[in-house]
Amino acid sequence: MREGEVSRTALHVAAARAAHLRYDPPPHLLGDVFAERLLGAAADELVASYADDASGAGGSADAAGARWLLLENRLFIPFRARFGEDVIAEACARGVAQVVVLGAGLDSFALRRPAALGALAVFEVDHPATQAWKRARLAELGASEPDGLRFVACDFERTAVSDALRAAGLRTDAPAVVTWMGVVYYLSRETVASALADLRSVLAPGSAVALDYQLPVGSLSQRYRDVFASVASYLRDTGEPQVNRYRPDEMRAAILAAGFASAELPTRAELYARYFAPLRSRIPMSERFGLAVARA
Repeated sequence: MREGEVSRTALHVAAARAAHLRYDPPPHLLGDVFAERLLGAAADELVASYADDASGAGGSADAAGARWLLLENRLFIPFRARFGEDVIAEACARGVAQVVVLGAGLDSFALRRPAALGALAVFEVDHPATQAWKRARLAELGASEPDGLRFVACDFERTAVSDALRAAGLRTDAPAVVTWMGVVYYLSRETVASALADLRSVLAPGSAVALDYQLPVGSLSQRYRDVFASVASYLRDTGEPQVNRYRPDEMRAAILAAGFASAELPTRAELYARYFAPLRSRIPMSERFGLAVARA
């Protein structure tokens, strides 16, 4: 992201969640009714870019590839959020009372569950500029910040997440559940390894971390490889380039090397049966992402 600006990726993630509700028939993967409201003046243009009939910039291969990825994200982004919230629900059912949302962006988990926050401490961790933008939007909407929600501003290049969480009041003697979605592929492998180990250092036994990652382009179908070849320059020009991909065995190894006790990596078939089989959307399940749960 560009210094001092709200993350464009955070805006597009919220737009995809809003577009899922606007354009896809029920049942929905995630009912994020706050996403469009948080976007404010940018909502109409951003959400409309995910419509089935949205036009790209001309008829180039770049435009067609970018259009296809946007449509795919209209399902994948709500899906990964739902997966993370299911991991949160499982943890809370066994008594975990601390929730950490890393790279929160315009996440609305706490806003959608005000009644649950009496028993939960929710830590939203994000870059200061993006977090300030979100809090300003909440103020403009007249929405009070829920009790139990703690905003943790953290410049990930300069501050260890463990230090930021300790300072914000995370109890390191009690388990926590963490979601870390849409971040790993923007970081180098060295940074991911360091971040996982740093995070593990403040997580008590019984904690869990849900995250997503991108698979190597060479492992994907020819259609995907053609699309990525066509949009390579577009992805570089966003200011938030994707630099990192893992095979599932590599992600499992990275999690275990960071000190976690186990790593769960559901297969594509398992995820499809649980989340995508009931849907009525014409958009297929993405094959370029994987999901994992690291357990302390």
